[in-house]
Amino acid sequence: MEQAIFEEEYFRARGPILPGYSGVMLAGPTMIHWGTEAQKRRFLPRILSAEDIWCQGYSEPNAGSDLASLRTRAEDGGDHFLVNGQKVWTSGAHYADWIFALVRTDPDAPKHRGISFLMVDMKTPGIGVRPIISMGWHHATNETFYEDVRVPV
Repeated sequence: MEQAIFEEEYFRARGPILPGYSGVMLAGPTMIHWGTEAQKRRFLPRILSAEDIWCQGYSEPNAGSDLASLRTRAEDGGDHFLVNGQKVWTSGAHYADWIFALVRTDPDAPKHRGISFLMVDMKTPGIGVRPIISMGWHHATNETFYEDVRVPV
């Protein structure tokens, strides 16, 4: 609730869009609530200082943000996940250091279950970023591709 009030007041005051918005407003609060102490120590200071810029990997082609249609898969390899698939409308992926992505980890689970939240270094081999150029020739969003991307558990 405090975050919602902050955002409402921030936008009412016409505050600038922060370069680390996805990290500050989405990834950081998620880590505060669900992350391990090691993740919090590692990531939260770098999110606040904007040393690490984050982007969000939720939407997919032919599915939008409908999680029941999520097709990007992450196979459990013991100490890592092997990620394959595609995301679309990934704002800032072309300059982000990290992406937090929703991936299907249990293909046999009901459609809104078996989904995991992974934090992925954008420099990991197998990640591709293709720009989506608007009609006004603006580049803010991207398609991101994952081909055998190894993500530590």
